[in-house]
Amino acid sequence: MDRKLLLLWMCILTLLAGAINAVSIFGYRDVSGTTVSHVTGLISNMAAGISRGDLNAVWAFLRVILLFFAGAIVSGIVTGERAFYLHKRYGIIILCVGGLLIIPYFLEAKYSILILAFAMGLQNGMVVAFKGVVVRMTHMTGNITDLGVYIGYKIRGNKNELPITGIIPFLAIVSFILGGIAGILLYGLINNVIFFIISGIYIIVGGIYFVLRYLCKDKDFNGIPDEMEENIELKNEKE
Repeated sequence: MDRKLLLLWMCILTLLAGAINAVSIFGYRDVSGTTVSHVTGLISNMAAGISRGDLNAVWAFLRVILLFFAGAIVSGIVTGERAFYLHKRYGIIILCVGGLLIIPYFLEAKYSILILAFAMGLQNGMVVAFKGVVVRMTHMTGNITDLGVYIGYKIRGNKNELPITGIIPFLAIVSFILGGIAGILLYGLINNVIFFIISGIYIIVGGIYFVLRYLCKDKDFNGIPDEMEENIELKNEKE
């Protein structure tokens, strides 16, 4: 897996997250529609519920937050570290997300939201870096901030910022928007069947990850082939 394929992989996952979040908001808006890919608005709504003394509203938002949080915890347990490396664990997480996304088809909307929130927390818990830039693939606040800061640096005349620092968040934003558009259009046509399609894409992407990981000879993208790094480590141990 070279860097271009890794970037494409991240864009696909971001697109899928955009589709899931859009469906959760607009597809379920008559029942319990709310964002599931990030929790900033949920926390504000929960605070508003507390201020009104509306315990039902508090619980409705709190449980989505807790499921997202639980997904992030599980992701942390699986990955085990922040340093990016093409672990098998990343492929396992993507396959798990794909499996989870079949479940909402069989549930009422108020329960489907919880499964979607857990799946998004699971995906967002993965730490993926591209050329030193940490990429979050389920929410856009950080990406919009990164893109804005990059543009600000360029306006100021900072020549040390590489173009890729702005390209990555820009592609993430575009991917999330396209995913949202596709999600809404598909949901309007096939309703909950969309979850089978999204689930299938996740599973395919997870499978492709394992193939590309097997073919990659530099899994930490540091410019040194893994085999050479292993030889250096063995040599240092002997010395």
